[in-house]
Amino acid sequence: MRFSSVRWVFYCLGLALISACGHTPVTRTLVDAFDSGQNIDQLPLNPQLDYLRVSLNGQVALMVLGYREHTQQGPVDTWYSSQGEVLKLQNGRILSTVGLALDWRDVRYQNLPTWLEASTNTQRVFFRVRDQMPGYRFGITEQIAINPITAPKDAKLAGVSAVQLRWLEEKVVSSPNGLASARFGLHTHAGVTQVIYGEQCLTESICIAWQKWPVRL
Repeated sequence: MRFSSVRWVFYCLGLALISACGHTPVTRTLVDAFDSGQNIDQLPLNPQLDYLRVSLNGQVALMVLGYREHTQQGPVDTWYSSQGEVLKLQNGRILSTVGLALDWRDVRYQNLPTWLEASTNTQRVFFRVRDQMPGYRFGITEQIAINPITAPKDAKLAGVSAVQLRWLEEKVVSSPNGLASARFGLHTHAGVTQVIYGEQCLTESICIAWQKWPVRL
């Protein structure tokens, strides 16, 4: 846990500007980014916090890391916005969202290859099982193929060129929804591969992109 409690995180994200932490740098940064329409890429950041730059249907905002849970499959990072949206990622992929017009509440992966395995020229196939709200749809199962691709020209990437990253694309092979492909930009440093950028459509009309911010390669 990066902070003592989730409640503390929400307070300091600007959901309520109380005296305990209402004037901290992270509060001002997030409130300014969401409420004033400023260019968030130019906002000063608190170096003690970790940020995620998120684009949702053309709107760009910052989220802050609330806490990190270490698991055998890799760390699970829970990110919060000043408006109360929550994005949970593991190894760069969505595990759940809260507060969007449509949420993936619980995402499970089966036979998921590592990023190193997926980076080979051999196509890999795995399954994604997810629950969706509203509508109370549970156990939506999709077969997904993952392949390396060339650097895209239309990624919502900032602070780094797409050609500096290694790219993978996930296409839904079998799905009742026909979702658009997901893409991931990876970078390897000192033998460790990390997802710097990811994008995923939750529906045909709700597409989210995220990247670590600021970018440090």
